[in-house]
Amino acid sequence: MRKQFRTMIIGAALGAAVLGYAGAASADSSGVKVGTLTCDVASGWGFVFGSSRDLHCTFVPNNMTAEHYTGTISKFGVDIGYTDGGVMVWAVFAPSSDVRAGALDGDYVGATANATVGVGVGANALIGGGDKSIALQPLSVEGNTGLNVAAGIGAISLHAEASAPPPPPPPPPPVKTFIVFFDFNQSTLSDKAMDVIGEAVHSAKANGFVKVMVTGHTDTVGSDEYNQALSLRRADSVKDEMVREGMDGSSIAVDGKSFHDPLVPTGPGVREPQNRRAVIDMGG
Repeated sequence: MRKQFRTMIIGAALGAAVLGYAGAASADSSGVKVGTLTCDVASGWGFVFGSSRDLHCTFVPNNMTAEHYTGTISKFGVDIGYTDGGVMVWAVFAPSSDVRAGALDGDYVGATANATVGVGVGANALIGGGDKSIALQPLSVEGNTGLNVAAGIGAISLHAEASAPPPPPPPPPPVKTFIVFFDFNQSTLSDKAMDVIGEAVHSAKANGFVKVMVTGHTDTVGSDEYNQALSLRRADSVKDEMVREGMDGSSIAVDGKSFHDPLVPTGPGVREPQNRRAVIDMGG
């Protein structure tokens, strides 16, 4: 293995000669390490001159959210010799610690022999990125550490993956309905009606319901005007009891429908018990 890596160093010089460019030679020597780039390399990467393999990389900036990149890696020089999928790790250097999202996107080639970007970055580094100011210093290949382990890599291209959209907010609790019934021409609450209201309040507190609509209804006996007022009194009676049991009155709205929205359709003047009601609708 050591002999192989010595051969790889020779390949670095060859790669630099083929791919070096003027911008690399003038890279900022005051650069700082801004994170680590770890790449999974597609299987079968026993490179020959000019071959390439797919990359799937994760860049972990210092104290920032990880970014993901895809790309390709090319080898110019002697064969690295691995045939299975592998992992490569680079230290990432930039002119300053303020690195924008997606800054690693771009093409990289081997630095010239005298190019340096930051402490410890030398001829085996790859220089590139969107503004040619990013340096990738090899740290390890398949667990073998040292600055020369990736000396045979001549060029790579990285493409930032779009950030995954944030997960959608959880759906609001489903609307739940309770029905309170009244005696003929009454808006006072029976014991059974109070039990239903108690269940509604318990459900509201347990499920986080924050909006409540109470709608009063009547049967078809009497005038529309009279029944409108009666339907509102029934809704108010239910709201008052809900507040008494701990609900916030500002979250409870009331309405009256007179006899215009019957549960059981009837003709005029019919005392239908199912229509003498108040409906509690609760939503998120």
